[in-house]
Amino acid sequence: MFKNRSNFLISILILYAILLLIFGTLIINKYNFSVKRIPLEDFLKESNLVSYLVDLVYLDDLHSKLVLKKGFPIVRVSSNLVLEEGTVSKTDLAFNFMVGLPPSFFSKGEEQEENREVSSSNLAEIDNEQEKLEAESSHQNERVEIKLSNQDPIAQDKEPKAQNLLEYLKELEDEREEDIAFDKEQEFTTSVVGIYHTHTAENYEEPANDFRAQPGERGDVVVVGKRLTEVLENNYDIPVAHSTEVHDRTYARSYIRALETGEEMVEDNPELKMLFDIHRDAIPNATKDLTTTTIDGEKVAKIMIVVTNDNYGLSHPEWQKNFDFAKRLAQQMEKKYPGLLREVKLIDNRRYNQHIHPHALLLEVGGTQNTLGEAKRSIDLFADVIAKMIE
Repeated sequence: MFKNRSNFLISILILYAILLLIFGTLIINKYNFSVKRIPLEDFLKESNLVSYLVDLVYLDDLHSKLVLKKGFPIVRVSSNLVLEEGTVSKTDLAFNFMVGLPPSFFSKGEEQEENREVSSSNLAEIDNEQEKLEAESSHQNERVEIKLSNQDPIAQDKEPKAQNLLEYLKELEDEREEDIAFDKEQEFTTSVVGIYHTHTAENYEEPANDFRAQPGERGDVVVVGKRLTEVLENNYDIPVAHSTEVHDRTYARSYIRALETGEEMVEDNPELKMLFDIHRDAIPNATKDLTTTTIDGEKVAKIMIVVTNDNYGLSHPEWQKNFDFAKRLAQQMEKKYPGLLREVKLIDNRRYNQHIHPHALLLEVGGTQNTLGEAKRSIDLFADVIAKMIE
């Protein structure tokens, strides 16, 4: 066993340099390019070590975090051997990143052999989860399990008594949960409402740019979130946490990045009652009538509530709480401002990060057919609905 970690690290670096010479051939084999193969590639192509090195070239954020947490998986160690945060020197961090070995690797002991294990199955699970999360970002191919529409009859076996949205929602009047309400005279130390935007660049009045701000910039949807924040805080004394963090520089990874924001918001605000991911909808070939209504003589954008269940294969054990909250919220919207609610959709093949809080929902405020002014007027009414629910 090596006694000097520096010498061992140098040896590993030399090995990496040699293997870089065959990376081109290995990558060609990995992606089936039609070029002549060399015998060395045929010899090494089944090697787990080589497979790890090839995958290193294509590390994304999710896998990079795995590397930083547990080390590059040449030799895998169990989680209990990872050093606690704050006790790791810079040398240890660099060393652990390169070879995935804890300091105990250089001391004698029988435990070392027991803890060397290759976690290829764990990596496969991560790949599968990442693919699911990336698939969410486009909002394409959503499978609707229940659609509570303002216009269409509801013919669902799960809700046999409901004939239309308003009738169905009236059945919920006695189902309000006390964990939403609070004493208005109570002094809060953290926010009660959380707002963030997975697709931060969404705009209402930018058809030339596909209704989106430039990559990395904040669009109109953030203005809508800011308006909701200001109305709740200034008009109703409801403390709000509003994140303007940009999540869609890489569009396919929007929900992966937004998950971090949402989790931090929940962790930092233990008194949080509800959490909204606010979007602007985009409906191909839709007319403005679909996403617009008139309330008190003014045009306002309709709001669609999107809620998800646990059929997607990602952990979402308390999804029913989100769904119950969505129905109670819809009830209040219909009661106070008929027509403001476009519909409630229960999506069967997505999660949209709603597992992080029992009252987490996705809101589509209007669509590309609406103006920013119509969206602002809509969110003013929505703020009044929220205030009614938690007063």
